[in-house]
Amino acid sequence: MIKRDHSGFTVIELLIALSLLAVILTLAVPAFGRFIEQQQLTATANSLVGHLQFARSQAITRGTLVAACPSSDGRTCTGGNRWEQGWIVYLDPEKAGQPKAAEDVLRVVQPMPEHVMHSGGRYRVRFKDSGMAYGTNLTIRVCARDNPDAARAVIVSNPGRVRATRDVDPTECGG
Repeated sequence: MIKRDHSGFTVIELLIALSLLAVILTLAVPAFGRFIEQQQLTATANSLVGHLQFARSQAITRGTLVAACPSSDGRTCTGGNRWEQGWIVYLDPEKAGQPKAAEDVLRVVQPMPEHVMHSGGRYRVRFKDSGMAYGTNLTIRVCARDNPDAARAVIVSNPGRVRATRDVDPTECGG
């Protein structure tokens, strides 16, 4: 008689393994969802930082005023402070507050409706040819609609430095 070795799982071992997998997934999936949400907020804030740094560098390079503002159509400023509608970077040599012509628009950023983005009472960021920003420091908050604790902020200082931070009061996410 030939004895054969069989390898594999018994039904009980398989049930235990599946139970452990279910427990691990129950704990991991919500945490992974929060991680994805935080990464999306960080990416949005970093995108805004990059576009504002581009505006500053264009102001210095071109020797003229360059501004960024919320825009829902990619051609004009909305006149509001809600940046999740999208935004534009444009030449503003006459401080008109709007692009004079289509060729004055340097960049167009599409809407990001999954976030709440607002800049308090300010409607634009304008950089001088020296690279300095007009007015006082500006903070644009980037918030998740259902998780204000994960908020980010983009800060433009008066000397023109643009940076992102996680140091945001969740109560400031109301817009």
